[in-house]
Amino acid sequence: MNADRPISSPGVEAIERPAASRILDTLIEASPLAIVTFDPEGVVTMWNPAAERIFGWSGNEALGARLPFVPAEKQAEFLSLRRRALLGEVFTEPELHRRRADGSPIVVSVSTSPLRRPDGTIYGIMSILMDVTDHKSAADEEAVRQLARKVREMLDSAPQILEK
Repeated sequence: MNADRPISSPGVEAIERPAASRILDTLIEASPLAIVTFDPEGVVTMWNPAAERIFGWSGNEALGARLPFVPAEKQAEFLSLRRRALLGEVFTEPELHRRRADGSPIVVSVSTSPLRRPDGTIYGIMSILMDVTDHKSAADEEAVRQLARKVREMLDSAPQILEK
């Protein structure tokens, strides 16, 4: 894949890779939803500002550590979901029970997708999470699915942007 080749999608003017990278960075930073990436072992590689706000751990605390919001009693569930993503599955789970940094419970809706290199190999996982503790509506869940789809489309166009 040529790094200088323009990125395009139907109905969108072609943009160069550096511009696509800036757009993706802006989307991740501005998102009201937590966007987290982690490696195949579950070690956090990206933690956006919404993840800080929703879960309570700073980026410095989360980066390089195992996903901090998965409580001990939910590890088996997490391992099963991680396995699905590492097998290439893209999925949405409307209600998962997790923990905030202060120990309080949180219910999240999560859309998960494998992160792939240009050759198709999976090098990590991206999850987009929304706090649904106090409100669970079809419109909210659809918003998570739509944002996840848009981010996946951008990543499919430029997969090396998030790769180390």
